[in-house]
Amino acid sequence: MKFTLADYQADVVDETLNEINIAVQRLRSNCDRKTAIGLSAPTGAGKTVIASAVLEGLFFGTQDSDPRPDTTVLWLTDDGELNEQSRKKIRASSDRINMNMLRTVEADFDQAEFSPGQVYFLNVQKLGTGATRHIQTGDGRRYSLWETIGNTIRHRGSSFIVLVDEAHRGATDRSRPTILRRILDGATIEVPGINETLRTIVNPPAPLVIGLSATPKKFEAAMRGASGRSLVQVVADVQKVRASGLIKERINVSYAADDQPSDDTLIRQAVADLDRSERQWQKWARTTGASSNPVPLLAIQVPDMTTDAKIGEIVQTLTDASDAFDNADSIAHSFGEHAPVTTTTRLSGVEMPRVIQYIAPTSIAQSGNLRAVIFKQALTTGWDCPRAEVMVSLRSAQEHTQIAQLIGRMVRNPLAKKIEEPEFDDLNAVDLYLPHFNKIEVATVVKSFMDSADIEVPVQLNPKRMIRNPEVPSAVWGVIGGLTREEKPVRRFKSNVNRLVRLGALLDNSDFEHPGGSSYTQESRDVVVEALTSVYNQNRVAIDRVADSLLEVSFEMATFDQHTGANTGTVARTAATSQKNLRQLLEEARRRLPDASAAWYSTSLVIADTLDWDEVVVRTVALARSADAREALEAQCGSRVESWRRSTAGSVARLNPTQRQEFETVFAPIGSALSSNLGMPAAISQKTEILNKQTGLIEELPLYAGHLYALSETKLFPDSFTGWEASVLEAEQSSGTLLGWYRNPVGGSHALSVHYLDSEVSKNLYPDFLFFHDDGANGVAIDLVDPHNHSLADTAPKWAALARYVRKHDGDFRRAAIVIKDAGGVLLAIQLSGQTDDSLERKLAEATSKESIEQLFREVGGAY
Repeated sequence: MKFTLADYQADVVDETLNEINIAVQRLRSNCDRKTAIGLSAPTGAGKTVIASAVLEGLFFGTQDSDPRPDTTVLWLTDDGELNEQSRKKIRASSDRINMNMLRTVEADFDQAEFSPGQVYFLNVQKLGTGATRHIQTGDGRRYSLWETIGNTIRHRGSSFIVLVDEAHRGATDRSRPTILRRILDGATIEVPGINETLRTIVNPPAPLVIGLSATPKKFEAAMRGASGRSLVQVVADVQKVRASGLIKERINVSYAADDQPSDDTLIRQAVADLDRSERQWQKWARTTGASSNPVPLLAIQVPDMTTDAKIGEIVQTLTDASDAFDNADSIAHSFGEHAPVTTTTRLSGVEMPRVIQYIAPTSIAQSGNLRAVIFKQALTTGWDCPRAEVMVSLRSAQEHTQIAQLIGRMVRNPLAKKIEEPEFDDLNAVDLYLPHFNKIEVATVVKSFMDSADIEVPVQLNPKRMIRNPEVPSAVWGVIGGLTREEKPVRRFKSNVNRLVRLGALLDNSDFEHPGGSSYTQESRDVVVEALTSVYNQNRVAIDRVADSLLEVSFEMATFDQHTGANTGTVARTAATSQKNLRQLLEEARRRLPDASAAWYSTSLVIADTLDWDEVVVRTVALARSADAREALEAQCGSRVESWRRSTAGSVARLNPTQRQEFETVFAPIGSALSSNLGMPAAISQKTEILNKQTGLIEELPLYAGHLYALSETKLFPDSFTGWEASVLEAEQSSGTLLGWYRNPVGGSHALSVHYLDSEVSKNLYPDFLFFHDDGANGVAIDLVDPHNHSLADTAPKWAALARYVRKHDGDFRRAAIVIKDAGGVLLAIQLSGQTDDSLERKLAEATSKESIEQLFREVGGAY
């Protein structure tokens, strides 16, 4: 791949390839044992990128799976534009799959079978009864597409994979078999010929199906009842998806509180948000040193029967609200009717015609001048435009389902990572305006989105800006900024070779001068070659023996008497290994050794000019099979990473935050967390209302005094608490020494986070409260308090990690307490501060049930 996959993406790819191997073995042992593999990842999590990595692993192999170069993949959707978008994404993602391997099935395609080593893109409408150019034989066409599919299934078997994008669409109705169902389940097909003749063919079911879908339930429903087909689900870890930063942190939903027309007002407010977002992105780029920045987009959804005159009013509002819309290309539409919309707008007091051109949804992201797109429903499927950050829907409340679907397509971060700098936290949000919704109707659309969402994204209803509370002493802000937060690295490195190569590229791209006058990239490759050369020199005899054995293939020739059938003798023979088999051996070496180690080592042997090519290949393979070689690579590359870290530490510390984080991700040992200081912005966005899931109504949040951030007019902070949390807050506020308190958010650079492992999955814990007290001569004291429902399965790993964190940073806190409420309603606490060893951490880790946790609180805890 051209880039490193996120953790959850790599996990899904590995598991999918493993399930494909199992399915192939099952088919070869019993050809009737068909399999459907559901590959599910939330909207915006990069399903096509995951599929690209799966295809690359299939054709070329990985370190854990053998290549299957003769595989054929038929990629199916019900949308030709979506197919083309996927084809381009695969080409952009993979550095091994070339354009010749990616073929769109057009009318001139006419083969008995699909060819091996190819991915064919087909939208199912080309197999419909009206698509005579693809399914009718005669008049120059020899094979119907239906015949091509059936022949490939019969003759290729386990080497033929049908991959269905958005697999739940067109596959759920079993009472009336759809085109897709007839491909998956097999069917009797009437093939039209010339002169209105018909031929009957019987296609077998597809043996191996991979379905891409946003949720496992959708794919399971689509496959339910498929006779004789095993169903396997490969699901992306939602927590890892959120931790990757690929999905926006929150969705801000605003609506008119008054019973009066508000279309024009809220569109203007959306434009103001768009302009603010663009200024923020530009400032972010200057601050971080980024070479470019996303250009945000405004999406405006209109009812189906919207007139050209109404479109003209919207265009006029946009033009009046911002100079950004003066350009003729700045506004486009994406209606089902592709014709241009002609309107009249007034610019600088002069009325003039303006043509709003059609733009395909798949082209929106790449259209640099476009600032607003007007649409009806067309963008809810197959649309991938992470720069759409503000949306206005002029639809009515009865259409809440369509609006909820659209929200789900706007939550992807344009940089595929969250913005860490506190002052730019607003860039981690999506803004939605609903002029035609009242409070009750907003509750309906929010509930619809939350119920159908692939991944939980916090929805902020009528959010408002919270400034630093002027009633909180400045000394509090001085101590909170010194706290340390932990986060797991987003990028996963499988080996120290990967780390070293990435670090070399980072140093060169950041203009670090190499002390030897060469480059860090070249040195990283030299380290790999030197490590492998050293292993060869130390184990020359054994490695040469393996290498020599690979230069020839041993086989036996047995002779049989033609009359009796008796074996009259067996002769051992050898033959020189063919060039094709040598290339396969070299592919094996590339899979066994990390990164491009095999290529760099074999190239070094060629440059040395001491071996012919065959000998280069077999020596490289022999080394790749050596455990000593892989261990040496890990040790030497890890050592060089640490050496470069020490020598560049001062310069890296002076880089901008974004660049520095890239380096720190590499510097952190594999599997460890990153550390940074808690960043507190000048203002934050906070919801002021909440959806009551029991009543289905929107309610105003209660207001609290003393929070670090507050509404400017009231100095109060809106929030909601559980009974336990409210009791803790009340106890702290009644102490008489409280200077201020902070409700720790879940996510963002202004959230205090602690890294922990839950069943070997790396996650972040966010303790609930920080309280700041007047501690007399000692100044401001920080108390960390985390009330938690201890019946939850993640309690033990979370609190063991929190105990470890507090012990490591014990000087930062006067008191750190974990809190439960016992059966009698009494708050109990265990003090984590003041621990000198890890004994409490081990006890917490072992308390894996509600009962054992309560017993531990009785033993070492006390009243809160």
